[in-house]
Amino acid sequence: MVEIEHALRNYLVNPNDLDLGFAMAALARKTRAHYRELGGNLKKEAVTLGKTFAIDLKIGKWPDVLDGKFEDNFKTKTVSFLKKINGDVHKAAELMLKQCFDTVEKNVKR
Repeated sequence: MVEIEHALRNYLVNPNDLDLGFAMAALARKTRAHYRELGGNLKKEAVTLGKTFAIDLKIGKWPDVLDGKFEDNFKTKTVSFLKKINGDVHKAAELMLKQCFDTVEKNVKR
């Protein structure tokens, strides 16, 4: 989670897409690791994670998110999270991870 916090902190100081890309890549890697911890089917990993990021969360296409590529919606959600919690990057990172993990868990159970 430290990677996400660091990228968000940098984004607060100097808003640019590069820092959001780092946050997106870290979020995607941690979500993939969580999927594997859940014992998700490796053959369906790309489909499940694609559904999670592209359809459910609408923040990017799988596997592009692993490279830090994201949709404009991710920038909007990130700015919204940071405003709502007064720039607390730790809490923002927690909320973003929780949302991704919850969505993956829902998709694995289907």
